[in-house]
Amino acid sequence: MGKDLEIAGYTVLPLRLPPAESKRAKPATHYLYLRPHEPRIPDADTPRSLFVVNVPLDTTELHLRHLFGTQLAAGRVERVHFETVPTKKKGGMATAHSMVANVSKSKKRKRVTADELKNQLDNVTLPSMWDRELQKSGAHAIVVFVDKPSMEASVKAAKKAGKKKDGELVWGEGIEDRLPQLGLQRYLNHEQARYPPRAELLRTVNDFMTMFETVAEARRKEQALRAQEPDEDGFITVTSGPKLTSVAHEDEARELIEKQKQKSQGLEDFYRFQSREKRKERQNELLKKFDEDKKKLEEMKKRKGKIRPE
Repeated sequence: MGKDLEIAGYTVLPLRLPPAESKRAKPATHYLYLRPHEPRIPDADTPRSLFVVNVPLDTTELHLRHLFGTQLAAGRVERVHFETVPTKKKGGMATAHSMVANVSKSKKRKRVTADELKNQLDNVTLPSMWDRELQKSGAHAIVVFVDKPSMEASVKAAKKAGKKKDGELVWGEGIEDRLPQLGLQRYLNHEQARYPPRAELLRTVNDFMTMFETVAEARRKEQALRAQEPDEDGFITVTSGPKLTSVAHEDEARELIEKQKQKSQGLEDFYRFQSREKRKERQNELLKKFDEDKKKLEEMKKRKGKIRPE
């Protein structure tokens, strides 16, 4: 029995890769580095999570479940989060609908901004066309166990397995028939099934469009609120009002138009007062001119009576 293999706090677990088809190929050993997960912002799953570094390129969730649950016989894995490959959580595809429902029902909670909704929109991705994803070199994964004892038992089992000089665990041994094939067969399968299932594609597109409309509506409301806020000088910029598009709701647009009319009511009254004053001034000028013309006419009549032709 040797000493525990540890590097910078990581437990080293040597794994023997499956033999290659070529007879000249020599057996290779791959090293996993694992330790209890210690993120900067812990959550409820942190105490029962394991941080695994340098996972093999062909790693899947089934590989890690089989490694800790069967090969090490230590703990049961609940789920796995990979560094680059998105995982399907429970209700993951319904993120858009659940987010919209929470925003509409809960008005007492903190107001959800358009940027926060945009993050939810970015999480809605199209289904993969490949039947199996590959990891990048040196990628890491977070393995969440059913409880903390399962995580701790897995670390102990990995330390014990790392002490053995012979009899290394074979990566993926026993689940070869439960995984899609790699190599040439992977590309052939990809050519045959290039398009994802129609139902899954339609559901993803619906989720994206639902969240997209929610983000657009949130942007419009934020712009309307900012337009009503006075600037540094205390003035409010008056705009022509919203246009009725497919995104804007008629009821909300009509309400904004009514508010705009109420705000401009005082200005309309002011302009009508000015018009009345101008009309009165014009009438007074006409009456004054009429009186002057009348006096001139009377003077002309008087002069006509005094002047006689020779």
